[in-house]
Amino acid sequence: MDIIGERKAVFQPAGSEHEREISLRVGRPQQRPDDGWEVQIDIVDPEKPWKLPPVWGTDGLGAAILGIFALSKYIEWYTMRGRLTLPEHGETVFPEWGLLLEASTPPAPAQGAASAIDGEAEG
Repeated sequence: MDIIGERKAVFQPAGSEHEREISLRVGRPQQRPDDGWEVQIDIVDPEKPWKLPPVWGTDGLGAAILGIFALSKYIEWYTMRGRLTLPEHGETVFPEWGLLLEASTPPAPAQGAASAIDGEAEG
């Protein structure tokens, strides 16, 4: 897999003193024979062998974004079973991914705010 993004994290199962480092990876988008695109996501965990199917989309960027969202579900699996932190800072991983998911939803316009139409300036 040609990796375009990798993040290392430390997982500590609930009620355990033992922790382990895992790697979360997103591969480079590859074109499929049916004109779609796919991205391989991967979790390298020494104690849990994951077999993840590729995520596909209509273009390379779409496949990569869907791969990141799919990976977030696996991160949720870890956070429901223990503590997942970044090794360099000890910060919990889930808020970082939660912000990514929130960023995918455009903010609602402020109440009473008027927007400029076709490039016209307000005022």
